[in-house]
Amino acid sequence: ITKHMQRWEMTRAEWARQTRVAQQPLPGKFGPYITISREYGSGGTELSHLLAEKFGWHVFDREIIEAIAGRTHAREELVARFDEHRQNAMDTYLRNLFTGQRFDNTQYLYHLSQVLLSLAHNGNAVILGRGANFVLPPEAGLRVRVTAPLALRCVRVMHELGCDEKKALQEINRRDQFHVHGDDACAYDVTINTAQIEMAAAADLLIRLVEAKLKPAESRAAA
Repeated sequence: ITKHMQRWEMTRAEWARQTRVAQQPLPGKFGPYITISREYGSGGTELSHLLAEKFGWHVFDREIIEAIAGRTHAREELVARFDEHRQNAMDTYLRNLFTGQRFDNTQYLYHLSQVLLSLAHNGNAVILGRGANFVLPPEAGLRVRVTAPLALRCVRVMHELGCDEKKALQEINRRDQFHVHGDDACAYDVTINTAQIEMAAAADLLIRLVEAKLKPAESRAAA
């Protein structure tokens, strides 16, 4: 991600030097990329790796947290707390007081957006979560939502964590409460229900959708 960030900063700096107007459109070419928003236990992570393997792209997940920590000199576990869910003012105050590090929601969201934009600028990326579908230019990538019925998600989480049904449901509910805007259908190009379609078939379908959406856009840009 460090190389991606350096390239993005160079492009943005040149754009700022030439325009001197912050309200101008974002500089440079974006994509191709795929953003994957997924319900916990839906299989979205597995699907992301299948897509990356088929395209020869990279999956970015935990690396995004590492990049934010590197930019802000904050500890990764501190960034991860904001990554999991937004902290309220008292949480932030107490955490900063006891850790000696100043890091809040505004900083997290700013640096998150910069990391996401750098990945989209360089392209060939499968980006997991973090609201990337809301941040990045929609015309340059495919925005995917991965879902599954609660019963199937529960079985998958039990297998993943090696826990009983009660613990799996608690973990699903805990994660779901921090993604209250995830079901906005207009924020995605396609929704995949992994209870109705196998992973390999879903990956093949998404590959065709990427080609259908992005290749015409590339042709228009080149014209």
